[in-house]
Amino acid sequence: MKINSIVTSEYNKCFICGSERSLECHHIFFGTGNRKLSDTYGLTVPLCAYCHRGQNGVHSGNKQLDLYIKRYAQIEFEKNFSYEEFMKVFGKNYR
Repeated sequence: MKINSIVTSEYNKCFICGSERSLECHHIFFGTGNRKLSDTYGLTVPLCAYCHRGQNGVHSGNKQLDLYIKRYAQIEFEKNFSYEEFMKVFGKNYR
């Protein structure tokens, strides 16, 4: 799996559970326009199918998991850019 990420350097395992099976690229900020921004800024992580789309996955309404990943990504973004740039690009503070 090819992932360009500033969030993790471990592309061969799930960012959440560590599984090495059925990995999918998760765009941390998704939805209209944000998917491309996630690609542009390297805000993607590998997730196993369960953590991504499973019953308790980020795309199945697990708001706590979604917020955890977004907070982590914002912190990593701000190491490379700034809080002001994050707010300009994404318009919301997740920390």
